[in-house]
Amino acid sequence: MKRLMGTLLLAAALAFGASSEAQAQFTFGPKAAFHDDADLGVGVFFMTPAESINENVSIWGNFLYFFPGEGTSAGAFSADLTYFEINGGLMYDFVTEGSITPFVSAGLNVARASVDVDGPGTDLIDVDSSNTDIGLNVGGGIKTMLGDSLTGLAQARLELGGGEGFVIEAGLGFPMG
Repeated sequence: MKRLMGTLLLAAALAFGASSEAQAQFTFGPKAAFHDDADLGVGVFFMTPAESINENVSIWGNFLYFFPGEGTSAGAFSADLTYFEINGGLMYDFVTEGSITPFVSAGLNVARASVDVDGPGTDLIDVDSSNTDIGLNVGGGIKTMLGDSLTGLAQARLELGGGEGFVIEAGLGFPMG
C-alpha cells in the first residue's frame, strides 16, 4: 500500500509541476458521494489542466471515505465495516457556449474494505480482514463556475473492478494559485 501511495503522489507531483499555467488553475475542494454498495461518503478532490495532452483535458483525483452503515451483529459478535477509495484519471471537457461544461472521465479506482469483528474469543484469534482492489472508472458529469472563486462539479461514474459499483458525486472546488 505504501508503494501505491508513493506512486500516486509522484504522479500528482509530476502533473502539477508540468506547467506554471496549470498550477494557477489547480482546483481543490470537498466532495460528497453516494456509492450503491457503500452508502454515503465524504472526501476531497482536485482538478488541474493537462494542456500538454489537449486543451480540453484535465487530470483529476479524489479520496472518498464511505460510511457503510452501523455494521451487523449476530449474538455476542459484532462486525464493523470500513471502506474508502482513491480515484484518479483524465477528464475531457466538451466546449459549450453556456456556463455549464459537460465532461467525460476515465481513470483508476483503488478501493479498500476492511472488517473488524468483536466478540467472545476474538482477542485470542485474528478475525479481522481487509482487501484492496484496483479497477477502472468511467463516467461523466458537469462543472460550472459559481461566482469568481468557486467551481461546482457533479459526476456519475461506474467502477469496473476495484469498488465495483455506481457512484454519484458532487463537490465544490476552490481555484488555487
